[in-house]
Amino acid sequence: MKFLDIQRLERGVVRIAMNHSESRNAMGETLRGELLPAFEDLFLDPSCRVIILASALNDFSVGGDLSKMDTLADPKAGRQRLLSAHRLARLLIAADKPMIAEVRGYAMGAGAGLALFCDTVVMGDGATLGFPFPKVGLAPDFAIAHTLPRRIGFARARQALLYARSFKASEALAIGLADDVVADDQVEAQAHARAMELAALPSHALALTKRMLERSQDPLSILDFEATAQSLCFATEDFREGVAAFREKRKPGFDKAVV
Repeated sequence: MKFLDIQRLERGVVRIAMNHSESRNAMGETLRGELLPAFEDLFLDPSCRVIILASALNDFSVGGDLSKMDTLADPKAGRQRLLSAHRLARLLIAADKPMIAEVRGYAMGAGAGLALFCDTVVMGDGATLGFPFPKVGLAPDFAIAHTLPRRIGFARARQALLYARSFKASEALAIGLADDVVADDQVEAQAHARAMELAALPSHALALTKRMLERSQDPLSILDFEATAQSLCFATEDFREGVAAFREKRKPGFDKAVV
């Protein structure tokens, strides 16, 4: 793909680096058009266990491509653009493979939204996550009204979105918007280390956990799903290996886990 550098690393870890230098990885149709099939393929690939989403540029993503939005004055055109973006958003919300965002530089607007689809956000100490939508006369998009409150709570999300807040790495870490903050030149290494932790765990159990968390706001639904998920886990080789390793006081080996 022209604007994605995709590397297959050890233990089933795949790193996707966005590389649309002309737009600074703006989340326009071009980049989304490559990300969608790339994720579709990886989510169906049993050899892929963990995905790292990164940038080959100084910035993660500067957000929506404002240079292409002057054609959207017609509400039908604007709605069509959003529905197109929602294909990727829906796919990432439903993803059952662990994802890690590797954020350096700016991750703004829809670029911040892209990072928020990931389970773990690793930021460089010089990075910024921001939600500037009102400053250009827009409401939040790319599912941010769903993902941001789940990250930092409803009250903080409301203030961030209404006041078009941006967060430096240290504040992002303090409020739970980021999970790790390291020196800018250590972001890739830290994301890789996090991915190796996840790759060592049984992929089916992580997939079920992700599905469970996405349903977590409905307690009755989650109890029903929990019963199904755990019964499926009980029947796996990974569960038997985990119990055996516990009894034998050794580290478990989950390399044969099935996605």
